[in-house]
Amino acid sequence: MSQYNRKRKHDNHDSEEDVIAAKHKMKEEEEDLNKILFGGDLNILTSLEEAEKESPSRKDIDSGVGETDSDDSDQKAYSPAWVDEEDDGIEIGTAFEVQGRKGKPLSSVRKDYLGVLQQKFTSIAGTPKWARLTKEEDDDSDSDELLQTCGFVKNVKTDKLSESTLEYKKVKDLNCETYIEGPYINAIEFHPTSSVGLVAGTSGVASLFAVNGRKNSKLHTVSFPKFPIFTAKFVSNGNEVIFGSRHSHIYSYDLLATKSLKIPLPHGITQCKQFIISPDPKYMAITGKFGEVHLLSTTTKEQIALLKQDSEVTSLCFNPTGSLLYGHSNSGEVTIWDINTRRVRHKWIDEGCLQGSKITISQSNQFLATGSLQGVVNVYNTEDVLSNKIPKPMKTAMNLTTGILDLNFNSSSEILSFSSMDIESSIRLLHLGSMSVFNNFPSFGTKLGHITVTNFSPGSGYFALGNKKSTVALYRLKHFKNY
Repeated sequence: MSQYNRKRKHDNHDSEEDVIAAKHKMKEEEEDLNKILFGGDLNILTSLEEAEKESPSRKDIDSGVGETDSDDSDQKAYSPAWVDEEDDGIEIGTAFEVQGRKGKPLSSVRKDYLGVLQQKFTSIAGTPKWARLTKEEDDDSDSDELLQTCGFVKNVKTDKLSESTLEYKKVKDLNCETYIEGPYINAIEFHPTSSVGLVAGTSGVASLFAVNGRKNSKLHTVSFPKFPIFTAKFVSNGNEVIFGSRHSHIYSYDLLATKSLKIPLPHGITQCKQFIISPDPKYMAITGKFGEVHLLSTTTKEQIALLKQDSEVTSLCFNPTGSLLYGHSNSGEVTIWDINTRRVRHKWIDEGCLQGSKITISQSNQFLATGSLQGVVNVYNTEDVLSNKIPKPMKTAMNLTTGILDLNFNSSSEILSFSSMDIESSIRLLHLGSMSVFNNFPSFGTKLGHITVTNFSPGSGYFALGNKKSTVALYRLKHFKNY
C-alpha cells in the first residue's frame, strides 16, 4: 500500500489510468486480506432465522450460526505436517548393523527401514486418528473453516440433549399476521413435509403460515361459518386437512385445490370434537358417547367399526405403526384395541389416576404417557403396559396441580410436553433421558396465558403453544437442526 502512495506522490508523470489500476489492485489485496483474517463474506455469522430462511430442511442448521456451503467431497486430503529427510534412504541392513542386530536377507520385500516400522506398527495398533491424512465428515469438517478463522473459538458439538437446561429462543408468534382464529386456539398442526403451520380455533377460522420464525407469513385463510373448530388434522399425505366440531358433520379441505367439502358423519355419530388420524393413514378414530369409539375410513369417511370400552373415552392415540389404538377413560382404565381384529387386546390401570384426561405415545414406540384431571403425568415403558394389568410408571411428574389438557412427545422421543389450561403458563417439558423437568422453561416471569394446545414441528426445530387469547407463541429449540 505504501508503494502505491510513494508512486502517486513522487511520480508526477503517472497517467490517470495507472492511478485507477493501482487503486483497483489495492482493493483486491484488501479483499484478499479480509478473507484471510475474517473468512470472507460467506463465513460471516448469520442469525438462526436467516439460516431457516435459506434452507429450513437442511441437516446442518444450527442454533444461531450460519455455515459455509461446500461442494467438497466427503473427505479432505491433507499433506503431512513435516517430513524428516534423515529417515529417507535408510535400509534395514544399515539399521540392523548400527543396532548390532542380525536380520534375514530381504530380497522380495521392501528394504527401507522406515517403511517396515510403519507397516509393523499399523499391523499391531492400526492407524491412530491423529496420524490420518484424511478428515472424515463426522469430524465436523464442514465447520472447521469457519471456526478456525480469526476471532472464533471452536465449539465442541454433541448430539446429546442437555438434561437440565433447554436452549431455546422465542421468535415471532406463529399467527402474528392474523390473531383471528380464537379466542380459544384448539388446533396447531405442522405440515409433515413442508415448513407450513396450521392454526385453528373456536372462531371457525383456520390459517396456514410459512414457518420461518422471522415473519411467519400468512399463506391462506379459510372460514367455516357457525363451525367452531375443536380439532384439525393433516392427513399424512399432507394434501388434505380434516376439521371437526360439535356438529354432526365435518369439513375436508383440499390444500391443492383450495376447496372445502362438507361431509355428514355416519349415522349415530353426533359430534366430532375429538378425533385422531392413524399414521397409515387409513383410519380416523372419533371419541363417542358411553365408551364408544367410531372407526372411519379417511378416504371415504364411512364407518368401518364401532369399538367400545367400559367407561367414557377421554383421549385416544395410535401406536407408530397404526396397528394398535389406545383409549384412556374417566375411570383411569386404559383399553388397547387391535385394529386388524377390531377386538380388545389388553386393559390396564393407570397408576394413581382417578380421572384420565390425555394419552399419547412416542414415535419410537418406547414411551407412553398419560395425564389426569388431578395434574399427574405418568410415563410408562410401552412393552410394560402391553403385558401388565397394573404397570409401574418409569416416571411420575406432579409439577402441575390442575387437569392435564395436552401431552406431546417430540419427534426424537427426547422431550415430553405437558400442560394445563386452568392456570396461566402451566406447562413443563420433561427430558426423557434423565426423566427430569427442564428448569428454565418456561422462564421466570414469562406470560403464556391459559395454554389450550401445544405441538412440536416434525423435526422438533419449533415448539408452538396456543392459548385462550388467540395467540400461538412459537419457540425455536436450538438443539434440533431440522424444521
